[in-house]
Amino acid sequence: MDDEFASAVVEFQAKMAQVAQIQAECAQLVATGWAQRRRVRVTVNADGIAIDITFGAGVRDLSYDEIAAAVTEASQQAVREIAEKTQELMAPIAIDQTEAPDLGSMLGAIGSLREHLR
Repeated sequence: MDDEFASAVVEFQAKMAQVAQIQAECAQLVATGWAQRRRVRVTVNADGIAIDITFGAGVRDLSYDEIAAAVTEASQQAVREIAEKTQELMAPIAIDQTEAPDLGSMLGAIGSLREHLR
């Protein structure tokens, strides 16, 4: 029982270290979206907040409404990319519902651990 518990603790600690590493990587993500034939570029951070908006050559040919729509489109594109990148990074730690322990067995293990620690 001691070896099994020690193994479970080591496995848990390794998983938590992996989660922390992935969270750090996710926090550093940035993505860029383009619109209006690359005349409008919006870069967003991991939280989906615009951190850079750039207008390229020919943007003066656009109306204010077209520029506003292009900024929105480019922002949405970048946010979708952030979501995809985040999902890819999180995939290794995603919980597979078919493999997740049921609550009853978890409570039984906790009860057993409590008895073992007394």
